[in-house]
Amino acid sequence: MNTFVLESNEHGDYPVDIYQKLAGDRILFISDVLNEKIATDIVATLILKDHEDPNSKISLFINSSGGDIRSAFMIYDVMQMIEAPIETVCIGSAVDESLIVMAAGTPGMRLATKNSFFSFSQLVHNSIWQANLTDAKKIVDRYSRDNRNMMEVIAKASNKNIKQVMSDFERRVFMTPQEAVKYGLIDKIIAFNK
Repeated sequence: MNTFVLESNEHGDYPVDIYQKLAGDRILFISDVLNEKIATDIVATLILKDHEDPNSKISLFINSSGGDIRSAFMIYDVMQMIEAPIETVCIGSAVDESLIVMAAGTPGMRLATKNSFFSFSQLVHNSIWQANLTDAKKIVDRYSRDNRNMMEVIAKASNKNIKQVMSDFERRVFMTPQEAVKYGLIDKIIAFNK
C-alpha cells in the first residue's frame, strides 16, 4: 500500500510519507505486530517529541494483535520515562502486548473507538519444547517474570491488585470498549458526531 501523498511547493509536487508527516504533528501509529523495529521507531519518536516539547500531547493510535513482550516493555518504559502526556487510542484491536501499551497512556487520555476490541491473557511461549530441560527451566523462569511484570502493568493501569488481575486473565479474555472502560483499562469511548 502506498503511504505517500503529494505536496507542492514552488518547485513542483513531491511525495511525503504519511506516517512521517503525522509524526511531525505528534501522531504515531502501532498498526502491526509489535517487534523490535516497530518498538525502536516508536521509542525514538516519543523521545524526540518529548525533547521538542514535553508539555504537548503525543497521540498513539493502536491496532495490533500483540507481538514481542520485550518490545512492548521497551515502549512502556519510555512512556513512563518521558514527561509529555500520551493519548492512546485503540482504533481496531489492542491484544496482549499491545494492550500493555494501550493501557499505559496518560490517565484520562486512554480512548477507543466504539467498534474496537480488546483481548488479553497470560504470556504464551512456543520454543520451550525445543530446549533441553535446563534451558527449558530458565525459559519458564524468565517468562514467568515477564508474565508477572505484564500483569503488574495491567494492575497498575486498571487500579486493581495483582492477585485479582492474575486470576481475571488466567485464560484469554475478550472485551468490548464498554467492558474495557468498566475494568479500568481505558477511560472512554470516542463519540462520533455523525
